[in-house]
Amino acid sequence: MSSTKAIVLPPGAGPRIVVLGDHMTLKIHGRDTGGVFSQFEASCQPQVGPPLHIHHREEETFFVIEGEFEFVCGDLRTTGGPGTVVHLPRGVAHRFKNIGESTGRLLITLTPAGLEDFFMEVGALPSDQQADIPRIIALATRYGMEILAGP
Repeated sequence: MSSTKAIVLPPGAGPRIVVLGDHMTLKIHGRDTGGVFSQFEASCQPQVGPPLHIHHREEETFFVIEGEFEFVCGDLRTTGGPGTVVHLPRGVAHRFKNIGESTGRLLITLTPAGLEDFFMEVGALPSDQQADIPRIIALATRYGMEILAGP
């Protein structure tokens, strides 16, 4: 059951974290939607993106705000710029990458909520601990995410 209370955030508002080099702002936590969804704004450096991975619990939807991104989901490989929406189902290997030459921005919605706590937990780690890939893989597993390969 989602909340009956309106959620309004001005531009730039929300907890900010850095996760594996990406700057993320939590816009809506799952506790604010009764676990229905959570939402982040991500600022991604050029030629950077997460490794191929699978979400076993949630679906992920991207809205490109700025930049040019490549999305891979199973056999699908596509690119998109501002205004592009990409919805990735749970259980399918996927990744995304900023293929532009400048910082790109995405609005990322996770349905149902829950994975935002993974990002918040990783974001609370110092950058040297975020570079400990076995630690990040173990943490991801606790949240139902399987990391398959490097970017």
